[in-house]
Amino acid sequence: MSTGLPRVSILIPAYNAGPYLEALCRSIQAQTYQDFEVLIVNDGSTDHTLEVLAAFQNDQRFRILSWQENRGVSQATLALFGLARGEFWCHPGADDVLTPQFIQERVSRLEANPHAAIMHGPAETINERGERIESSGLKLDFPPEIPGARAFRLLLQHNVIQTPSIMVRTSVTKSIMPFLECDWKYAQDWYFWILHLATRFDLLWDARPLHKYRIHPESLTMVPSKFATRQAEIRLVPLCALSRAAQFSAAASECWRTWRSRLYQLWLRRACNLARNGGLNQEWMELGASAYYGTPSKDTSLGSEVRKHFFGLVLTSWKEKRAQRNQRFQVSGVAQMNDPLFR
Repeated sequence: MSTGLPRVSILIPAYNAGPYLEALCRSIQAQTYQDFEVLIVNDGSTDHTLEVLAAFQNDQRFRILSWQENRGVSQATLALFGLARGEFWCHPGADDVLTPQFIQERVSRLEANPHAAIMHGPAETINERGERIESSGLKLDFPPEIPGARAFRLLLQHNVIQTPSIMVRTSVTKSIMPFLECDWKYAQDWYFWILHLATRFDLLWDARPLHKYRIHPESLTMVPSKFATRQAEIRLVPLCALSRAAQFSAAASECWRTWRSRLYQLWLRRACNLARNGGLNQEWMELGASAYYGTPSKDTSLGSEVRKHFFGLVLTSWKEKRAQRNQRFQVSGVAQMNDPLFR
């Protein structure tokens, strides 16, 4: 029996996306699967984003919000998710493009696999003119379905999920929302997916590129500034996400007991590198220590933490380097887990 609600919610934060947003919206309208809603927030854009969106206001499936201050993709996505009504949701970038079969194929697979939380796949990479270009991104041989326990460990080793490609079961997302932190600037999606897969729902893969990922001079991947923040987050995220996931998942709790010290020691090694280059933020030290010890840790000293964990830090570093020698690339999380996918 029909509920009158859309089956899929498409969430699009848009910040200065004027040159590319129309292409995405047209690609959504051209979908073979039409039971969807489109929720777009103009996140404080200073270009002609609002003018572009005006052309879609007569399509009743589109709901457009706007605020003056740029709040960032995490805050914008959370605001949109609070309005989403679909059983599934997806999150294309405002400068990306969906192929006509994207929603149909994603929904079909999730319907056929009720124990799966996330469906993802590879992208065709395009430039600012929409021309196909070669990508140097991850090229891994995913199986069509990865059981939840293995998928969770994969995410603790590396963020293998391309966010613009995803379709997610909304009920799973709602279950992890109380544990979500949105202070991350560059690795918020990795944190998000670790929490999802801590629920032990499966991860699905479609090897066909059903979306087009656009790279242009304003892309985050093309901006070298804030390098220190990115370097800090890719060590802090698996530590903090696993500490949070351990509060609601027995499997994550067991994993936390096993890998807690190694994750913290990997963070301390990164903190030392950041400190040598003058890029270490005291807030990062307190965040890592709070996750590790389970209590707020104010005035945490890098020197005292390194002394306390020195022998473990040396041993973990040695084991990481040994594991990395047999892997296809350097993972951002715990290389010692050493899943065959990375070899």
